[in-house]
Amino acid sequence: MKQLAILVAVMATGCSDGTDGGGPCADLCRVLVGECGYSAFPDMGSCLDGCAYEASEGQDVLGQVACVEEASCDTFAILECENEFGS
Repeated sequence: MKQLAILVAVMATGCSDGTDGGGPCADLCRVLVGECGYSAFPDMGSCLDGCAYEASEGQDVLGQVACVEEASCDTFAILECENEFGS
């Protein structure tokens, strides 16, 4: 389970700024933290920070948001989103 939490954390770290409450990072983190409740993120800030870093590394955040929303909190589907849209 610890490995899964690490993978989810890595996966979710791919957003633009997101600190303004909007944008793709905020959308991604709202799903991962708010809807899915992944324990890899102790709070929204940790998700946003990681997301901003991954976005700076070239991750396709908009694509990942759409994929994660469609995954409906299915962990394996969300990991596939990371594989497809991650940096």
